[in-house]
Amino acid sequence: MSDNIKVLVRNARDQDIPAVVEIDAEAFTPYGTAEKQETFRFRLTAFPNGFIILVADNEIAAYGCSEKWLTEREPGLDENPMTTHQPDGRIFCITAMAVKTKYRGRGYSLLILDKLIEIAHGEGCRKIVLETTHAQDLYLKRGFKTVQNRTERGVSLDVMSLDIESYGSKA
Repeated sequence: MSDNIKVLVRNARDQDIPAVVEIDAEAFTPYGTAEKQETFRFRLTAFPNGFIILVADNEIAAYGCSEKWLTEREPGLDENPMTTHQPDGRIFCITAMAVKTKYRGRGYSLLILDKLIEIAHGEGCRKIVLETTHAQDLYLKRGFKTVQNRTERGVSLDVMSLDIESYGSKA
C-alpha cells in the first residue's frame, strides 16, 4: 500500500482546519499541548504561506504551520498569531507540526519539516525556532540544536533552533 500512495504537500485551506485540529489532538493531547481550532484558523489567516498540509491517499495525513517574528524568543502554546506574526520578521517559528498516527513511520514528518525549512529560506529568514515535547530526534536529523528546556502548563518543552543563513534550501 505505501508504495502506491500518492503524496502531495500543499498550502492549507480553511476547509482543512478541522482535519488539522483532529491530527493535532491525536498527537498532542497525551502531552497536554493540543491547541484550539481558533489558533489554527488565526495561523492560516496570519501566514497562509507558512501553513502546509500533506495529503496521502486523498486524506490529510500531516500538517505544519509557522509564523515569522522580528526577534528571537520562546514560543508559547496557543499564542495568537494575529499579534505575534510579523510579515517582515526574519525569525521563523514552527508553531506546530504532526502526522496522523496511521501515517507515521513513512517519512512524512521529514517531508513537512523540509518544506517548512524551504519556506523559511524563501522568506529570507535567518533562523528557525520551535519547541517540542518528544520529537527532538527528528529535528536533530536536520541540524537543529536544543537551546533551552522550559516548562509550560506542567509540560517539559525543548526549545530548538537552526541557523539557516548558511544552511541553504533543501529543495
